[in-house]
Amino acid sequence: MIGEVDKKINKIKRAAEKGITLLEALISTAIIGIGFVAVFQMVQYSVRSIDVSGERTKATYLAGMVAEDLFSDKNAERSAVKFIDYLITNPWELKNTQCGTSTPTNETNFTKGNAVENKTDKWTSRMSKDFLKCKDSTTESKALDMYKICHSGCPVTKTQTHDAVYVGKMELKLEGGSKTKKLYFQVN
Repeated sequence: MIGEVDKKINKIKRAAEKGITLLEALISTAIIGIGFVAVFQMVQYSVRSIDVSGERTKATYLAGMVAEDLFSDKNAERSAVKFIDYLITNPWELKNTQCGTSTPTNETNFTKGNAVENKTDKWTSRMSKDFLKCKDSTTESKALDMYKICHSGCPVTKTQTHDAVYVGKMELKLEGGSKTKKLYFQVN
């Protein structure tokens, strides 16, 4: 008799456990689903972070390229004015409207026969949307400003050439204007 009672009690327990096991399975499935959503959000954030980091790296490289171009061709002339002095009065800037336009990137397109115009065309090409992503053409900009600093006052005569110091500032506003990359450099 006791064996039959135990069997009946075990059957009742099993019937009650079946519902609990199903409920536990549904709850664990929901927890796993929430975990997957969190993992997918982290992956999406990581991809965005990698993209922003890549753009910053490109911006740093391109700003360095402009500085190196100035070092190499600072004495090149345009209309009987040194390149570096020309940039003081005519700063280079990639206009906001050019952010969305494609520019030629083939090196053979830089054949104007003038080092100054070839360099500025190269900068415009490299800073266009073909190389740096552009989210908002009204807030993003790329500009180079040159400054001439003189101890004894400008203009500097030939006997005072050691007196002038040229400082350049390359400024790139990226990511809709929210990220700014500035590079200051001295050109002598």
